[in-house]
Amino acid sequence: MKNRILVALLATSLVIATCACGANKDQSNVVVPTAESLTEVIQEENAQTASDESTEANGSAADDTTDTSEETAAEDIELPAYEYPGPELFYSVLYKYITDEFSPHYEDADVGIPCPIIIAEDETDKNDIKVWGNFWYYTYELVGDTLECKAGGAYPGLIHIKSTDEGYEVTGMEVVGDGSDFDPTSRQIFGDHYNEFIMSNANSEGNEQIRAQIIANYVAANNLPITQYQDFGWDPVKLPEENIDSFYSILD
Repeated sequence: MKNRILVALLATSLVIATCACGANKDQSNVVVPTAESLTEVIQEENAQTASDESTEANGSAADDTTDTSEETAAEDIELPAYEYPGPELFYSVLYKYITDEFSPHYEDADVGIPCPIIIAEDETDKNDIKVWGNFWYYTYELVGDTLECKAGGAYPGLIHIKSTDEGYEVTGMEVVGDGSDFDPTSRQIFGDHYNEFIMSNANSEGNEQIRAQIIANYVAANNLPITQYQDFGWDPVKLPEENIDSFYSILD
């Protein structure tokens, strides 16, 4: 199409120049395009057009390759199973218990991450260390650099842990009831910590900060290219900086 327009324009120039020659007494300065010059111009235009189209095609191909490569790289990442990254063996046992106890209730996902919201602890009896809290468990799928939450649940209650020569062992858990049983069982299980439990449940912002920190520490410990997590219907949440050394150590 460009060539047809160019030929038409050059042909028009030829007619105009020829008419001007007839009217001009001094024709020595009039340049009239010849068929040969038209051919040369068209050939040059064809060569330039081919070069431009080749460049555009190569650029598009390179862009497509880059995009495909990035998507493939994201899809190829296999997330490691969650392992507690902190320094305390006590919490390693606690986090593992939450995962082992509740993960069977969820469909398979890329990774499951426990999120204990600890309300109070009592370690006066080494044979029955008590940890009150709202113990969450979430499953995620990796999409790009985002962990998209697929499912999650809260299990408020009291976990009993025993100190042994080998380390620590979970001996049992008391879980708050559902529905009409929620308040009476909460009062019974949390006892003097009941008000703290109710206040903790209402502190959604603080609980999300704990959740984000646990995810960030998992990402840092495994050197993963993840920058945020997202619940369905909500905006993504940027992960904070990792804080593995001091985030978990509540017990001395």
